Amino acid sequence: MQDDFKGFARLIGQNKDFRRIWISHMISMLGDWLSYIAVSVISVQQGGGAFAVGMVMFVHSIPLALMTPISGPLADRLDRKWLLIGAYLGSSLLTIGMWGAANQQSVWLLQTVLFFRVCVSGIGITARSAAIPAIVGRDDLRLANSLLGLTWSVMFTLGLALGGFASEWLSPSGAILLDALTFLMAVGVALGLPSLKPDLGDRKAPRPGLADLMTAWRYVKARPTLLATVLAKTPPTVANAGAWVTLNLVAGARLSFTSLAIAIGIMQCTRAIGSGIGPLLPEWIMPRNTLIGTLVAFVGVGLLAAFDSVATSFVGLSLWGIGMGHNWVISAANLQAATPDHLLGRVTSLDFFMFSVGGALAAVLAGFLCDFWQDPAAGTWAATAIGLVIWFYCYRLTKRPDAVDADTG
Repeated sequence: MQDDFKGFARLIGQNKDFRRIWISHMISMLGDWLSYIAVSVISVQQGGGAFAVGMVMFVHSIPLALMTPISGPLADRLDRKWLLIGAYLGSSLLTIGMWGAANQQSVWLLQTVLFFRVCVSGIGITARSAAIPAIVGRDDLRLANSLLGLTWSVMFTLGLALGGFASEWLSPSGAILLDALTFLMAVGVALGLPSLKPDLGDRKAPRPGLADLMTAWRYVKARPTLLATVLAKTPPTVANAGAWVTLNLVAGARLSFTSLAIAIGIMQCTRAIGSGIGPLLPEWIMPRNTLIGTLVAFVGVGLLAAFDSVATSFVGLSLWGIGMGHNWVISAANLQAATPDHLLGRVTSLDFFMFSVGGALAAVLAGFLCDFWQDPAAGTWAATAIGLVIWFYCYRLTKRPDAVDADTG
């Protein structure tokens, strides 16, 4: 872990381009989590039930999947710097729209605008991930992704904590307006990046749409190990969606000494701290295998769902975060290392498609089951069971040989 922190200091201190990516990412994430709490609070307080809470996760997730035929080819066609800046700017404008919807006390209008914001953000997320290998080099991929994962954890923790207090003291709509301002700050930082055009060589630039995306899919499908990597985030994300609904429903009762907004913030912060710790644990504790991190996340969400005690809930939240964070960082680094640059945007978008569809559908299913059975844990159990099935499929993929004669685009 000490070597990792020395590596982080080297990346931030010596690589000015990575430093700009890192700072702009950090600023935008802080704002994201401010509005994350605000939208959850509005959904619960407006009486929409577990299904409305599940829809918050749905509209945070499904746009990434819908944008896959656009975001992936664009990241392999255009300068990734300007895709990132455009996504930040568009997100700021749409967040102002969310602020207006929140002031109108319209849950469904708010979630509709949020849906379009996540669509725009998906282009920037794909472009940023595809740009990382060119900025840091293949040897530093795990280190760079670990730092981004740790930063996500810190910003998630800080942003949710601030989001809880901002939603309580400024109002949920005030927290959303702060989010819009952070996107504009991220634009200012990202403007200093150099050109980040994809390395196409003599190949024809891909066009948005399914045709060129399928080139990347054929490449991945012929390589079961890479396919397992592309699918690796999906099992824990499915379980995460069910547990996320449960968390929002039980937070007020389990932390009854405070308000709903602050209770959700505290519990989410605990999960976030775990997600930062997971990728930094020594290999003898957490082997650098995405399957291991997923199992740890499953144990965590199971503890949260099974026990009402505050102490056990926090243990579950910590393990949930540790497993998710470990899985995310290792799978991202493995995907970037195994994919050629001219396909990286599209393969990254396929990765996002898999876990975002899984998480979005699991959240809606979890919300429905919680309402149907009048049990806040019902959705978690169902989502975790589905996640285990996908996990087993990923395990089987790692045992198959790769075919190397597929079209590489």
